[in-house]
Amino acid sequence: MKNIKQNIKLLFAGIFTLALLTACDETGDTDPGGTATEKFAGDWHIIALENDGATPAFGGGYNLYSTYNASSNDENFWIDDHDSWMEIKSKVQGNSSNLTFAGQPEAEELYTGGTVTVSNGKILKKAATSFGGHEVDSIYFEAEFDWDPGVVYKFAGHKRTGFLEDEL
Repeated sequence: MKNIKQNIKLLFAGIFTLALLTACDETGDTDPGGTATEKFAGDWHIIALENDGATPAFGGGYNLYSTYNASSNDENFWIDDHDSWMEIKSKVQGNSSNLTFAGQPEAEELYTGGTVTVSNGKILKKAATSFGGHEVDSIYFEAEFDWDPGVVYKFAGHKRTGFLEDEL
């Protein structure tokens, strides 16, 4: 009986070891590739401005926004302020050859349940300076919300570097 228990323990140890050694495929493709909107993706320090393009909207300052690909992995991507300021999370379509983007008129805005029209969006490579003095990409777009019809807010900012001196 003692030998049977010992053999069963050895068998389970062998199965566990075999499973452990074959569970990880180290020889597969380690480059996951990119997405269709990787040129647009990132975190951004953005300020919302009034129609004049100079006055901060509602007295606000810079907030952290993110742009990231949609699950469709086409030229669509999300603009998202993480429900922090102007409450914008909406899908837009980019043109990767000239780094411009715009949304559909009165597109769904997910934080408020309302609509937003994003237009005149563009990213300029190495056209801005971060808070810490680093050369980074700039972003600009305009948005008209259903909660303030007829008023087009301007959004301008620069790419986040992740360096401590560039954080707010």
